[in-house]
Amino acid sequence: MIAYREETELALRMAGEAKKIILSYFRTGLQVETKSDNSPVTIADRESEEALRNLMERHTPDYGIIGEEFGTQAGKADREWVIDPIDGTKAFIHGVPLFGTLLALLEGGKPIVGVIALPALGHVLHASLGGGCLLDGKPCRVSAVSRLEDSLILDGSISTMERLGHGPAWAALRARAKLHRGWGDCYGHFMVATGCAEAMVDPVVSVWDVAPMAIILPEAGGRFSALSGNDSITEKSGISSNGLIHDEILKGMAKK
Repeated sequence: MIAYREETELALRMAGEAKKIILSYFRTGLQVETKSDNSPVTIADRESEEALRNLMERHTPDYGIIGEEFGTQAGKADREWVIDPIDGTKAFIHGVPLFGTLLALLEGGKPIVGVIALPALGHVLHASLGGGCLLDGKPCRVSAVSRLEDSLILDGSISTMERLGHGPAWAALRARAKLHRGWGDCYGHFMVATGCAEAMVDPVVSVWDVAPMAIILPEAGGRFSALSGNDSITEKSGISSNGLIHDEILKGMAKK
């Protein structure tokens, strides 16, 4: 018996519907607006989240909804959907295909289903509690690399690391690692969960940026935590790793 089969199938179907909308706008030169937090937003973000909310309200009317573009909607059940329609809007705007749609279903505040869909690349990564992690329908796992010196580590932006006071610590970790790249947003976490990289560090996030990672990484054999080391999706930071170098990353990132 597949864990949370119906919930997973619904999440995957919803991600497919969002994909159609998002790709209809990709590389079309659409207008970009700036939100109050100075981040960009487009009609593709808003229209795809509206479509997802409509599907959620139709199929799971008692569930709450937390979305990046339209906020929180309380529900009657102890379950909530978390939506980021386009994680990596800046990449999307620039025609870079490394953006994704993120969906998670929480039960008692903990993720039980998570999806990272990469519309422009045609990949879907998903996991359910006790059901393992699958990439395009096939089981996948994190890498077995156990040394930082043999690892590929990722971030979204060195300038963000520096702005938040992590510059020297991150520079030291990068210097020790075999390879460093700046593949940010959900794509970095996707790379870790599929065994292509060993760690992705996000020093500043919202719950919709990382909710799926907290179920996907453990089900892929890895680990997800906040920079504090806590198993949390609400502390506004996130580290995905293969689990083997996680504590070393945490130690290196700890503010002295």
